[in-house]
Amino acid sequence: MKKLIAKMKRLGLSPKKEFLILGVVNLVLVLVTVLGKMLAKNTVFLIIGPGFAVIFSIMFLTRYDTEINKMHTNNLLEFSDLFNFFRIYIKNGYNVYSALKEISYFANENLKELLSKLLDEIDEDKSVQPFINFAHNFNEIIIEELMISIYQMIDEGEQSNYLTQFEFIFDKFSESLTTKELKKKDSRLGTLSSSALVGSCFLIVVIAIGVVGVIGDMTNGI
Repeated sequence: MKKLIAKMKRLGLSPKKEFLILGVVNLVLVLVTVLGKMLAKNTVFLIIGPGFAVIFSIMFLTRYDTEINKMHTNNLLEFSDLFNFFRIYIKNGYNVYSALKEISYFANENLKELLSKLLDEIDEDKSVQPFINFAHNFNEIIIEELMISIYQMIDEGEQSNYLTQFEFIFDKFSESLTTKELKKKDSRLGTLSSSALVGSCFLIVVIAIGVVGVIGDMTNGI
């Protein structure tokens, strides 16, 4: 439960609101099940209602992982775009601090906040630690390597061998990110196909149960 709540908060969602939505929808489905059984006198509602409740609950509660992964991917893509601009600024004579400040103007809300925190920490701490702290937000070792190489560029600027090192690591990171995105798209297409198949099977089962229920009611009537 704690992990679930932590995921909600990470996405900026209110746990109380999320659980309220889940509870209300399930309550509505229960009421529909009971009323359907009473009014239509068909046992199929005893299967459809709980079935939809279970499916909705699973989809509702597992979407957080999907959203977190999406946010992580968006941050990586944003990082790639921003630090491509960073490289351009460095090559045009900007120092590391000024280049970081300039790219923050183009960042999305999340990365703007992280870059602002990085710049504030650099003002207070001239060691490599602020750069490592920034990298930890992405949970990617290669980004930590990039940030360390940026720190090493502070005294040398665009004439430094560390710029070449940064470009090598950055190009490797960009290539890896592109490959991952292509694989995710292929995987997403496969998931969509599987979901459609599962949905079709569920619909067929529900229809079959409904037909059996109707036949049973007709038989009992006769």
